[in-house]
Amino acid sequence: MRVHFAPFQEALRKAGIDAWVMYDFRGTNDLAWTMLDIPPDAHCTRRWMVVIPAQGHPIKIAHRMECLPLSHIPIEERLYDTRQSWESVVAKALSGFSSVAMEYSPMNQIPVTSKVDAGTVEFIRSLGVNVVSSADIAQQFTAVLSEQQLAGASVTAGQLRDIMMDAFRFIRQSVLDNTTITEYDVQQRIVHAFASRGLVSDSAPIVAIGPNAASPHYAPSFTHNSVIGYEMVVLIDAWCKNSAPGSVYADLTWVGYTGVSIPEDIAASFNIIVNGRNAAIDLVKDRFATGTPVYGFEVDNACRSIIETSGMGSAFIHRTGHNITTEIHGPGVNMDDFETHDTREILPGTSFSIEPGIYVPDVLGLRTEIDVVILRDGTVTIPSSPLQSTVLALLADEWEQ
Repeated sequence: MRVHFAPFQEALRKAGIDAWVMYDFRGTNDLAWTMLDIPPDAHCTRRWMVVIPAQGHPIKIAHRMECLPLSHIPIEERLYDTRQSWESVVAKALSGFSSVAMEYSPMNQIPVTSKVDAGTVEFIRSLGVNVVSSADIAQQFTAVLSEQQLAGASVTAGQLRDIMMDAFRFIRQSVLDNTTITEYDVQQRIVHAFASRGLVSDSAPIVAIGPNAASPHYAPSFTHNSVIGYEMVVLIDAWCKNSAPGSVYADLTWVGYTGVSIPEDIAASFNIIVNGRNAAIDLVKDRFATGTPVYGFEVDNACRSIIETSGMGSAFIHRTGHNITTEIHGPGVNMDDFETHDTREILPGTSFSIEPGIYVPDVLGLRTEIDVVILRDGTVTIPSSPLQSTVLALLADEWEQ
């Protein structure tokens, strides 16, 4: 395990920032832990800091009784113990810098990048140093995936889609056979399918009939679930990754209907979010094809404007999508100009979801979700294709997935 500082320094020089100050107290800055390859079980009870200048040699600052967490980083070490010595050592380390990047977000506009407390930012600024956000440069080191990870994510997306289609077949057959089946039964079938294929997830999937799906994060349990019967919308949102270390998540949502045909109002509502999804995909593809930067907030706007024009904007109550890494909600750019204003650029070598939905409380929830994987050369792929274009009529004679 070895940390290479040259890429950090190159990023700083391109951004015109004097230094990068990675600071942590008791695991508050998981981004710094990731970038510095600190073991997740490291015992950190005291403040530490790693200062990476755009030019020159990095240094690390650690408490005299707790040097081990940074011991794998072979750079100059400066120790402190008292609060006065902490302030003195940090002041000396930052002397001569006019600007430093930290895991900080102005006005907390992008919470996923806001890891440093306000007091520490105030302290650094009291030294006459301007603190700027590391949000743009940090995602290069926390969200960009290896070629192996990108390939693995594509394989997992295909496996996940197969598992979800099997779940819909299970629903279809159970309803046709008049066998009592609940959301929880379907959820557990998916969980068992994950295990049989060597897939894991941080939590069980969402299986929700129409009124329950109106709550986007509803999930059934053994004691809280609903029976799936005739003429019901059934939404399945599932996410998983391979159990091998470093594997990347896939995250998909499909919607079925336990009838032979789809009611016109449901079909029309689903068509609205499909059009929004497709507009977002088109924007991403067009920008990468022309080599033009595309930012998270723009993807959200492309999707949301379609839904708002349809008159359903007030029912679209969450961002359009999120970054995906080894975590289902990764630290990279989100497709968001609703909950936050994500100004970060979408980078080659990353993955993210596009998942518009509309929700009518206690009545109905609909969502379509796909993963977009941007290859290292900028090629835009959607590994779970074909995409859902209409609600699945699960009891139609011709239905088969």
